[in-house]
Amino acid sequence: MTIKASSTVATALASASDTPLTPANFQRLRQRWKATVTGKHMRVNSDDVYYALSKLSGTAEQYIANMQPSRVHIWEDLSPIHLSVNFRKSYERLRTIAQSYSIPGSIHYHDLNVQETVIQSLDFISSEIYNASVVQAKGENWWNFRIGAPLALVDIAILLYDDLTPRRRHDIGATVVKNIGSIGQRSLKGANRADICLALIGAGVITNEETEVSRGRWCLSDKEYDGENSIFELVQSGEGLYEGGSYLSHEIFPYSGGYGVQHYYSLSKAVNVLSKSPYYINGTELGVTFAAINSTFSPVMWRGMMMGHIRGRDIARKSEPDAFWGNLFLQSLLYFADTELVPRKHRRFFKSLARSIWESAPLPDLYGLNITQAFGMQKVLEERIPPAAPPIGTFATPMSDRIMHHRPEWAAALAMSSSRIGRYEALNHENLRPWYQGDGFLYVYTDKDPLHFSNDYWPTMDPYHTPGVTNGQNPQGPPAYKFTAHRDWAGGLDWRGTLGLAGLDALSTDKGSSAKKSWFFLLNSIIALGAGCAGLSGTEVHTTYESRNLPVSGSNFSINGEYQIMNPGWIKPWEKTHQQIDWAYLDSFGGYVFLDKEPVSFRHEKRKGKWTDINQYPDYLGFSDPIAREYLTIYRNHGIDPKDGRYAYALLPSASPEETRGFATTPPVNITHNTPRLQAIQFNNTVMANFWSGGTIGYLTAVTPCSITWGYNSVEDKYLTISVSDPTQKATRIVLFLNDPDIGGVVEKDDSIQLRWGRAGQTGSVTITINVEGTHGKTHRVSFERISWRGTLESLPWRPSAKETTTSTTATASHRVRPTATKKTFGNNATVTPAKVSHKPVSAKQRTGAVSKLAVNSSLETAKPSLGTLKPSLRTSKSSSGATELEAVTTIPKNTPSTVSH
Repeated sequence: MTIKASSTVATALASASDTPLTPANFQRLRQRWKATVTGKHMRVNSDDVYYALSKLSGTAEQYIANMQPSRVHIWEDLSPIHLSVNFRKSYERLRTIAQSYSIPGSIHYHDLNVQETVIQSLDFISSEIYNASVVQAKGENWWNFRIGAPLALVDIAILLYDDLTPRRRHDIGATVVKNIGSIGQRSLKGANRADICLALIGAGVITNEETEVSRGRWCLSDKEYDGENSIFELVQSGEGLYEGGSYLSHEIFPYSGGYGVQHYYSLSKAVNVLSKSPYYINGTELGVTFAAINSTFSPVMWRGMMMGHIRGRDIARKSEPDAFWGNLFLQSLLYFADTELVPRKHRRFFKSLARSIWESAPLPDLYGLNITQAFGMQKVLEERIPPAAPPIGTFATPMSDRIMHHRPEWAAALAMSSSRIGRYEALNHENLRPWYQGDGFLYVYTDKDPLHFSNDYWPTMDPYHTPGVTNGQNPQGPPAYKFTAHRDWAGGLDWRGTLGLAGLDALSTDKGSSAKKSWFFLLNSIIALGAGCAGLSGTEVHTTYESRNLPVSGSNFSINGEYQIMNPGWIKPWEKTHQQIDWAYLDSFGGYVFLDKEPVSFRHEKRKGKWTDINQYPDYLGFSDPIAREYLTIYRNHGIDPKDGRYAYALLPSASPEETRGFATTPPVNITHNTPRLQAIQFNNTVMANFWSGGTIGYLTAVTPCSITWGYNSVEDKYLTISVSDPTQKATRIVLFLNDPDIGGVVEKDDSIQLRWGRAGQTGSVTITINVEGTHGKTHRVSFERISWRGTLESLPWRPSAKETTTSTTATASHRVRPTATKKTFGNNATVTPAKVSHKPVSAKQRTGAVSKLAVNSSLETAKPSLGTLKPSLRTSKSSSGATELEAVTTIPKNTPSTVSH
């Protein structure tokens, strides 16, 4: 279906100047472009600038020293030059050398020998393979020809513009234009469109060709197809930004931390470069772009790093760790902030957010700022702009099957898949052991070990014991590409922006294992439930509670308070299964509580690997060296081909041993149901449930399957809030019956919700019908007055507007002292205070580095149940079952409320 021209495109077209570009315009474009590559020159008084300049010079010197020019290559490890990946990476190395040549203070600044070396290398590649007459060979990666090589080549040409002859400039521009080819494809979306447009603009800037600048600029808006694939708009399919905070690439892969960041980087660079020309991009077009910074990118960052669950196959690249993409996003913010056409309030916020990323990141220990980023941050610091508050609460992006949960001292990210979203991305011989990355992989990040997933995790982790996943232990074959999961249910919701619920109807790729899985994201813990765990692979089925990459310095571990031998440098691994166990504790993580008292297995082992085990695509760094890491794995063995396996456990990130023991002794959470039909918990005055086939809990009956959370915080809370979603994204409506004598009139509700009262005076009994058709799994909310509350209903709070999601559910951060670039220790973490939601907040780590006490006894998680008649069932009874397609159909135990058939 053809989409009509959007109002933003029409506005942009109307604002375009008919004035042709003058030589002065082109010169200004080149100056601005060069500044995006070298940083704006200013007085150096920043450790980050010194570090970045030193790193740049050192890397360039290493590249120069390792050159071995021949008839088939420039660098021996990038041979033969005729392979597209090798000439593309050769250009990228030459760009680094050209940067070092162009920046004052570098050891190569205006070194004529270096200049000649780069120019001769450009001539060699042009004469041998990459020029305006080249024809892409069959089987070669188109991206190297159309995007990767052009972007690097344009940067080099602008850096060396005054050193290149007019003929060379013309040839470079012609090469870029020829290899980019047509830009009118409807399939060209998102990051790829932004990259190609940027390269085309650059080719015009080099050759003073206004036609190419114009083509590149208007391709961003997709002028040719009336804005159908404009990168300034939300998309309905394919690559790009989606409603609700998702970013997809290659149609089915969540990628806000990879392609999404690249999209923003290239767009922000184009916006910055064009801002002083007649082809400027105005603020009206950038509305969607700026809104997504809060909804799409901030929730998937932790301590300046992009979380792994939205990075696709990039996790298998040693040269692009989590912080690399965090820094690239920071650079995008700085480009936007340095553009006068961007409204002042946005520019200030982008600088504030950039400072927040910079202050919270464990840099330069992992991956320091490059020179452009370092100069930009120096300017932000000199302007004394305070850091933005980090996100706090639960953030669901249902169109990508992802859930993020942020607390002051830790964060969690859940990767799921469905009939809509791919399990994993394995492409170009990258990410070769991905089998369970989308089957409920639960990433938990803590301040105790901030670099856990960056410490050579991916080549050494056990792919058959992925945290959060239930799977058979049968060997898997080579990964396939571009396929979705077998079932529809994958998603969840947030409750008042503070707590979260997720559910996954899991069936493995080979259909050898299945389970109904639920996660409950609370203030101080994550509760995980599983039921109907079944198998047909002829092997054991395991649910992995934890597989932790231990810090290099080792980590103490205890079971029921008894410390285990975990000294670093040990020789013999150990594995134990405990029949009766309540809790365990790991210094570098926090606590584990086993809520069903079933057998749990523990394994401590030394795992070896190489990055080439998971990535055989050429990388910048020689990463074939063997690596060894120590791991602690905790799992439930459901047996060989189980029919109705179950589990129930709690993760307490950043908790102390005393808090973990207290949680195990008196659990503040009541597991009311854990069956293949219904999984639910109750804490304080709140209930969270996944109704897999409808049912009843207390005062509420769900006629149709859904995810739902309802209740209130404490007796002082003025209203009862219900949040509900359709994780299958296939239903047309959800119907609920609420028969609660404490509910009065409606306070606020979404337009999708209809109410039918069953009693006079509109209190006590109500039928709630939610129209979910076409809402793509979003959360719907309704709020009622609580009759038992005796205050007034003036100014009742309601959920924040979409554009303020991250600010109204975030903490307030105080200034954090950042370590100098030469030190190898982490700075203290920001002190943050959650938004007031009538519960005792979790305090942040103090400057002494000690971990604060968790508010295990906070009112939200410990008050006695009061929502209907809920019987505690920490240990659910077994039920008779019959297996059909690996899904154990279980009758509800006698001690649970009856369900409503559907």
